[in-house]
Amino acid sequence: MEAPHRPTPPAPPVEHKGMRCGAPTEPRELDDHDKALFEEFRDIIEQKLREQFDIPKDYKIEATQVQAQAVAGSNYYFHVRLPNKKFAHVRVFKPLKGHALEASDRSTRVNVEKETHDD
Repeated sequence: MEAPHRPTPPAPPVEHKGMRCGAPTEPRELDDHDKALFEEFRDIIEQKLREQFDIPKDYKIEATQVQAQAVAGSNYYFHVRLPNKKFAHVRVFKPLKGHALEASDRSTRVNVEKETHDD
């Protein structure tokens, strides 16, 4: 006599903590890769932030957190502390390998998204 067939219970859901296509990751501390990317575009980031917000020349612009989003490349959303105790979201686009933009296009890869919440 055969044992009765018992259905296999479904596998528990898998929690994806990495980057998923289309969805930004949770905010996190910057790692070495993030810091290097921020530094690579620091000149453009500072220029665009200073154009949009009233930031004193002696104020050191720093990113406190980052979120990443997989698209046709990667978007990096840096949370940058402003002197008014608010933050700006700065998006840096990194194209897929083999689709590098010309050096003259560096500025188009950086956008100041918005000013957000207080500290």
